[in-house]
Amino acid sequence: MSSKRKPTSSNRIIPVGSRNFLGYHSSRQPEDKGKRQKKPTVPKSSEGNLAVLTKESRRCLRNLAAYRPSKESFPQPWLPFPRSRRAAVLVALFVGRKGDLYVLLSKRASTLRSFAGDTSLPGGKMDPEDETIEDTARREAFEEIGLVADPSKAPLLCFLEPFYVEKQLLVTPVVVLILDNTLQPILNSTEVTALFSHPLSSFLSSTPPASITRSEPELVELGGGEDSNYRYHASHDYDWDGPPARISSSVETGVVTAGRVGRRQIRARQRSERASSKLDRGTSMNDRTSQPMTQKRKVRMHRFLTGREAGGIKPVYGLTAAVLIRTARIGYSPSPLALASPDFAVNAPYEPTSSMRIAWAFCRPSMPNRANLLREALEEEGLLGRVDWARVRGVCGESGRADGNGVDGAERGRGRLGLYHRGLSVVRSKL
Repeated sequence: MSSKRKPTSSNRIIPVGSRNFLGYHSSRQPEDKGKRQKKPTVPKSSEGNLAVLTKESRRCLRNLAAYRPSKESFPQPWLPFPRSRRAAVLVALFVGRKGDLYVLLSKRASTLRSFAGDTSLPGGKMDPEDETIEDTARREAFEEIGLVADPSKAPLLCFLEPFYVEKQLLVTPVVVLILDNTLQPILNSTEVTALFSHPLSSFLSSTPPASITRSEPELVELGGGEDSNYRYHASHDYDWDGPPARISSSVETGVVTAGRVGRRQIRARQRSERASSKLDRGTSMNDRTSQPMTQKRKVRMHRFLTGREAGGIKPVYGLTAAVLIRTARIGYSPSPLALASPDFAVNAPYEPTSSMRIAWAFCRPSMPNRANLLREALEEEGLLGRVDWARVRGVCGESGRADGNGVDGAERGRGRLGLYHRGLSVVRSKL
């Protein structure tokens, strides 16, 4: 963690060795007494370019500002989150010159112990002085890229449901909208070495945005080929170490209750059952019941190219990609009752829901080489007695049985719609 800095809105010099790829934001370089310095150009539009918002972008901001996570999402009174294992990332949006929405992304320093050199959102673990998870996201964004923590300059839009990462952290995305285009990023070179932006809507498409096709024409030529290194979007499924999916099928009628995936295995079992039934003439048809089956669950990881790979910028991957897909699906939703549908499959067959992954992270038994840090944190913070373990085990093992394709309540709908958050009066009046 970098040394703490007091938030300020004054202009600052970008450290040598850090790169600011945001042409949308002006920046000052260190003064050279031997040369005449040009005055930096600052966008004249005010209030974050809200006046030039496209119809699609305006709807996106309204949807995000009205979004509330579902009542079933964690944390719950019967499963509190220990502060020492909580973290936050800031999804900082801003309006481009043509009215489209962009998200700020950064390249992590190569000297960091974890995820060195990765493309990420600003964020980090919750500190003792943070009163809320929003404070964590804003503080980390200030420490990493110099984005001031003033809600009037970057008002809160919404919180998303927490995500679980393999570092045994529970990460809550905090979505804000940058209204002050005169803000000038300053990169903390010990944590971040580059800052750039990417269109939010492009996380719903397997086709690269225009900004990438102009800079990386090979994506257009090879984008549909077999070489995944040149495809704008790609995904990979990993085995989940939690409980398998329980599938129920009718032996005689072939009715499958867990979806299309696994039909081949189910038919094979049906044929085997029919063959064995010939040897058991004493069993009546009415005695036949649904035969339980299990299917190993997988977790799908997505990857999006940035168009800056030739310059050492890695693709958007893993947690960052999942958070931005979720943000885009909420924002660009055509109706309050359904999420926007990307042109690619978001979930793997029988993928565990976010709630299932979190519940299993608490239930997972400790191993010699991998302790359960979440349970240890619950005990250290005096929260262990508040946990309803039977209920938690039910979430990670039984509740996903009917939703075999990895779709939970948060995925089926858009959560709860509510009133606008504080600090959005300016945004609301312009939308």
